[in-house]
Formats: sequence, C-alpha cells, structure tokens
Amino acid sequence: MRKHFVSAAEIHAAPRGGRAGFTLLEILVAIIILSMVLTTVYAAYTGTFRIINQTRYSDEVYGMARTALTRMSEDLASMCGYDGAFSFVSTTGESGEREFMNLSFLSLAHISFDNRGTSGAASISYTVTKESEDTGGILIRTDRLHSGDDESETHDSGGHILCNRLQSIIYTFYDEKGESFETWDSGSDSHKDRAPAIVSISLNFINPDNKDNPYAFVTKVYIPTAGVDDATESD
Repeated sequence: MRKHFVSAAEIHAAPRGGRAGFTLLEILVAIIILSMVLTTVYAAYTGTFRIINQTRYSDEVYGMARTALTRMSEDLASMCGYDGAFSFVSTTGESGEREFMNLSFLSLAHISFDNRGTSGAASISYTVTKESEDTGGILIRTDRLHSGDDESETHDSGGHILCNRLQSIIYTFYDEKGESFETWDSGSDSHKDRAPAIVSISLNFINPDNKDNPYAFVTKVYIPTAGVDDATESD
C-alpha cells in the first residue's frame, strides 16, 4: 500500500469553514452602501448648520432694521425749521456701482455723546457708503448741533452706523396734499422752505441666498411740524 503525503501547499489551498473571504463584488457593494449613508448624514449635517446660519443672519437683519427705522422715525418726527423756514434736502450719491439717496435736515433729535450735555436743533444727515458687492452698503447717521448761520460754531458728534448690508434704500416724499415725490429740495421753487408732510422709508437688505429677493422693511413717518403756514408764519 502506497502512502500519500499531503504537502503544505495543499493544506493552505484547502477551504476552511466553506469560505476563504469576501469577493470583490461584495466589497464594492459595501463601499456603495457606506457612501450612501455618509452622504445622507453629511447632507443632514450641513443642512442643519445652513438653517442655523440663515436664522442667525435674519435675526441680525431684523434687529438692524428695527434699530435704524426707529432712530430715523424719531429724527424725522422731530424735524424743525429755522428762521421761519425748513431745510430738507435729498441728494443722490453713488456708492460703488449703486446709487443711494442721502438726506439732510434740521431736527430737535440731537444726540450728545460727550459730557457737554448740549441740546437744540441739529443738522442730521443720512449717507450710505459701500464696502463691497457682497457686504452691501453702510447707512451712517451724522449729527451736528446747529448754531445758526455761523457754521464755525457747529458742534459735530461724528458719524455713527445705523445698519449695514444694505442692498438699497428708497425714500418717497409726500406733501400736505398727498402728492408723492421721489426727491425733495426745500431750496427749490416747487418746495421752497417746506418739508414733506410724510416720508416713506424702504430698507432692503442683502439676502445671500437669493439676491433678487432681499429682506425688505418699510415704514412711513408723519411730520407734524411740516405745515407750510406754521413754518412761514413763525418768522
């Protein structure tokens, strides 16, 4: 009888437990399933943070709009005349590639940031400066205490930012008869020494997710002292 000796190669080649490992197809299927799971988790993760960032941005915009419109409403509602006439002028200024309207007028809403405690009529102006196309415009309020015709005695409290990220700011002016105007100049013949009876303010803030649909805020300010007769008869 011949004896058969099993070699080491035959021992390693023999299957153990019925299977030796995973096939290439099984590995590919596992990779595909893992990729789908990771993609789903990543989408949910990034979506959550996108919603958080959008909510934070909108809260900041609403806060800025509320603060700016409240300050502007108080300034305009406290508008006053000087020497029997009103001084209210709107001008068009360029900031970057956009045009923003600037306002200047006399008001009793002077804010003193020093220790002098000064009060009285102030020359208040709103101007817009531009940082970039993505960050939008910056609305600046300048408050200069008015001391009559002598500008050398004018006290300047400097400019202060009311809001930023502005895409546009639109003013509409209404006279005492309700007629609307896109501009107003108390030095012109049509609005000589007069101020508008109502000023409509529209602030539009940049929406980073949709530039064609900005955050819009609108208010109208009634100016009780802007009557023509009251301004001229007080001289």
